[in-house]
Amino acid sequence: MTALAKETRRQSIEEMFVQHIENIYYPGFSQEMTEEQVALYDWEYKEFQKQFSIDN
Repeated sequence: MTALAKETRRQSIEEMFVQHIENIYYPGFSQEMTEEQVALYDWEYKEFQKQFSIDN
């Protein structure tokens, strides 16, 4: 996979994650998480990414 393809895939997954989080809570929640609870955001995002892992 090229570097561009990897970056595009990463961006797409992150956009889906943000949309998912904001559908559960409220618009702007993911932004608040990145400002106030970075470790929680990172953990939630990694868990979300695992769902799309090719290794699963």
